[in-house]
Amino acid sequence: MNTKSLWIASLSGAALSLLVNNLPVIGLVNCLLCAGFWGSSIFAVWVYQRLGNPVTIRQGITIGALSGLIAGVLGFALSFVGLAGLQGLFNSVQQFLPADATQGMNDIPNWGAYIFNFVGVLFDIVFGVLGGWIGAVIFDPNRRSKKIEA
Repeated sequence: MNTKSLWIASLSGAALSLLVNNLPVIGLVNCLLCAGFWGSSIFAVWVYQRLGNPVTIRQGITIGALSGLIAGVLGFALSFVGLAGLQGLFNSVQQFLPADATQGMNDIPNWGAYIFNFVGVLFDIVFGVLGGWIGAVIFDPNRRSKKIEA
């Protein structure tokens, strides 16, 4: 496995995941079956393959897991400044809801926000593995189409 290509592909997938999942309008895409999470890992596998490296299932899963881990850790770090995670969600929702509807949001303890954001990291990794697996199946050069004979 080419280490340089692995990091380029994983960082590309993580950046795409962070953008799709945390930008206000584009984040709506993520509402469709968490498409931003696993779709960005498929993109990372595609980038790895486009860099001239053949992709196996195991490599696709590795790329997806690393992409998800990077996106999760960066998202966790960005949650402390209110750009991602629970804090980012609250900041984006407060723009659209009336003031009386958002009063209870500030009552969530800090440890609850940390747990929510940590579960988000695990969520990124799981969907990264799923997307990496799907991407490896799609972009595997040795995949052969099987004809169904009647």
